[in-house]
Amino acid sequence: MQSVAFVVPWEGKLPEYFALWLMTCGNNPSIDFLVFTDDTTEYQYPTNVKPVYFPKGGVGELIQKNFNFEINVERPYKFCDYRPAFGEIFRDYLRGYDFWGHCDIDLFWGNIRTFVTDDVLNKYNRIYTRGHCCLYRNIAEVNAWYRKLPRCGCQDWKEVYRVPETRCFDEWAGHCGGGVSAIIKANGIEVYDAVDMADLNRKRGHFMIGRRKDLWHKNLCFKYSNGKIVAFDGERELAEFLYVHFQKRKLVIKENISSEFYFIAPNMVEKQFVETHF
Repeated sequence: MQSVAFVVPWEGKLPEYFALWLMTCGNNPSIDFLVFTDDTTEYQYPTNVKPVYFPKGGVGELIQKNFNFEINVERPYKFCDYRPAFGEIFRDYLRGYDFWGHCDIDLFWGNIRTFVTDDVLNKYNRIYTRGHCCLYRNIAEVNAWYRKLPRCGCQDWKEVYRVPETRCFDEWAGHCGGGVSAIIKANGIEVYDAVDMADLNRKRGHFMIGRRKDLWHKNLCFKYSNGKIVAFDGERELAEFLYVHFQKRKLVIKENISSEFYFIAPNMVEKQFVETHF
């Protein structure tokens, strides 16, 4: 089995739903998560989630050490633009892993290995193309793609790293001039990009999954059980997902959630299914 580690830098207080994210990480024991943070709250970290504590501003200093020009990391959200460089920035922490990745924490993981199989890992050097979850083969050539591939009219990485504005360089970034996903595609590199995730439209009260119109209906919710997350309509399971990305919704967690719960529109986490109408 190929080894995988996700890199998650975070500055400031971790969000209220972080404990739920940790629980869903813990149910993927063959995947490691490296959380670089200045929040020293005593969470119940599963053994595969490894906190690495930095003082405030420490992650930015680590990122700067990787470059011989002055970069901009004034705001923690700017970390997202540096995600394509994580293989080089965090190289000392990633030794021995076959793949490294970046991910958001405003999501609930399902069973990762159901989707990110060894067949997929053996065939592709990059898996997925969105900022909320992406994997790269941990070799020098791939780790340097962000700066060595011809940009083909897309954004220049040095310019992105010098400015304070977030440029979505970790993904497609069509509205910003093209990010690393567009650069990789323009260079003819084959990428695995199946619609394995439920990426929710945060502007809708009911759950609308990006690129999955077959599941657009108002009573959709998600059931989490035994480390698996599925779309559920109150009667039957409709589809299993790698994860549900709820996109910074302010969650209402109704009860003390343990290993099973329902995620119900628009932002409620409960132990039992409650039918809603919008």
